[in-house]
Amino acid sequence: MNMTNNLVSIIIVNYNGKNYLKNCIESILKNNYNNCEIWVVDNNSKDGSINMVNDEFRNVPNLHLIKLSNNKGPAYARNIGARRARGKIIGFLDNDTEVDVNWITKAVKYFQNDSSIGILQCKLLMVENKKQFDYAGEYLSSLGFLVHRAYHREKDKGQFDNPAEILAAKSAGMFIRRDVFEKINGFDEDYFIFMEETDLGWRTWLAGYRVIFAYDSIVFHHFSITKKIVKPSFNNYLVRFHGTKNYILTLYKNLSLKNLIFILPKNIFLWLGLAAYLCMRGNFSSSKNIMKGTFWNITHFPQTLRKRKKVQKTRKISDKNLFKKICKKRSVYSYVKQFLSAQKQLVTPENQNGYSVI
Repeated sequence: MNMTNNLVSIIIVNYNGKNYLKNCIESILKNNYNNCEIWVVDNNSKDGSINMVNDEFRNVPNLHLIKLSNNKGPAYARNIGARRARGKIIGFLDNDTEVDVNWITKAVKYFQNDSSIGILQCKLLMVENKKQFDYAGEYLSSLGFLVHRAYHREKDKGQFDNPAEILAAKSAGMFIRRDVFEKINGFDEDYFIFMEETDLGWRTWLAGYRVIFAYDSIVFHHFSITKKIVKPSFNNYLVRFHGTKNYILTLYKNLSLKNLIFILPKNIFLWLGLAAYLCMRGNFSSSKNIMKGTFWNITHFPQTLRKRKKVQKTRKISDKNLFKKICKKRSVYSYVKQFLSAQKQLVTPENQNGYSVI
């Protein structure tokens, strides 16, 4: 497919991120790909974000603003933007990102040269230090948790400067073929926040497409912006409840039956162990939210089972062959250490490289 001059649609979900959104849009407008459109989907911001976009970018013909009446989370908002977008390639950015001028051009070449690529993860570097990593893709461990390729703020020495197959991409900087996005029915809106990108990437693999890391399509990302936007108590709920709920949900939907029986009980055991540990430490709020996230999957079992059946019907690759590409071994001790670190930082294991802005 010749995509050289095809329209690319960029979707940015915003929630009270006015101070970051302006820089994000301005950086996109400086990129060297001359056929793109921008869709800002606002999750009912109260900080003047909408007025800022209307005032600062009213003369930009390819910029469109969608105002939602309430905040149903980034997964829902991205789907809304994708339905309105017209491009054959859809790019997703967080509102606290800035992009390299070659960001779209480099990504389009990958899709043009390889029709098996469904999703492309950009190299995510830190805004404040452009030689440090935020994210370079993720793998899956034998216990069903995520393993990040790059440590947060790891120095970029070119160690990941080659295309690589990964489990999934992060919406702070990723591209997906529109036909693939539609084929797998986009983001699962039950996620609200956290792990929705992992689920999307996993379903892309099952549908017969690859997910890759593209080292030369570069996006710069801030860190932990959500902590500055939402109240600590609500942030605890977002991280602990949705993090736990969505980890279990993702495994249940996407694993084959054999691996579901083998992996999911161990995963749930570790979550419950973390809840017990937090309770003993007096962190009752976190413990309660983890328990709520676990039991959500029990109370919503019928609807999740229907989703699982739909996902498994799309399967074109076995877990055995997929795991050869996207699995990495980790010890139980490393999870314990990671959980303890997460307790201090209020960051779930899947999201230890930073918070998504909703």
